[in-house]
Amino acid sequence: MDRLSTSLLALFTGLGASPAETVAMPQWQRHFDAKGVKGTFVLFEPMAERYRVLDTARAERRYLPASTFKIANALVGLEVGSIADENEVFRWDGKAKPVAAWEGDHTLDSGMRESVVWMFQEVARRTGKARMREWLERLEYGNHDMSGGIDLFWLQGGLRISAMEQVGFLHRLAEGRLPMTQRAQRLVRGALVVEKGRTHTLYAKTGTVPGGREPVMWWVGWVERQGRPQACFAMNLAPGPKTTFADRLEIGRGILREAGVL
Repeated sequence: MDRLSTSLLALFTGLGASPAETVAMPQWQRHFDAKGVKGTFVLFEPMAERYRVLDTARAERRYLPASTFKIANALVGLEVGSIADENEVFRWDGKAKPVAAWEGDHTLDSGMRESVVWMFQEVARRTGKARMREWLERLEYGNHDMSGGIDLFWLQGGLRISAMEQVGFLHRLAEGRLPMTQRAQRLVRGALVVEKGRTHTLYAKTGTVPGGREPVMWWVGWVERQGRPQACFAMNLAPGPKTTFADRLEIGRGILREAGVL
């Protein structure tokens, strides 16, 4: 395993972590090769003070966050009152939606689990441009660019974030160190739980830009053991015409298992 450049280490350190070992993981490429796609995977292990990274150039490159932005959107919404609490019900308008699971009422947990776009668009509209801009800057979320409209900027507008920045953001959320109330962070963490085992809890969110000039698939999150984040991760890939939702999870889980995290 080759050591990465000191400049990359400095960049990672700038995300809020203490100086840590940074290791290149070219062997992880075979997981992407098996699906015929190109991608990056960033894994930060806070207890070991170690980053493991596949494709550092892509890890540094910013992409539309798509539905991974629901994490920040929900945090801000809870902080400013655009989401009252985990029990507030967002009512379906009765119109057909592109995903069957979106055709119904939703709460924070179900809206995050089913990645309900219309619900989080409503959250963003309630928050408004001024408050959203302020919080994007306070959270140091990507490039802070809100061009494209208050309910579209993370889907097809100007917002961009890198895999490295995702990891820094998620690490702070996992440890409750974001500059907002513990209540908001606790409720969002709860909405991100996708798996509970005997010894671990997996928190994760997907995001997809299916077409356009720069299609991308994301899977981001962290694994917790004994109440502490064992590893925070961010993966993105450039999907091909036959890439499926399951392909992304198979790649990501395969790497986490190989890394000894799952």
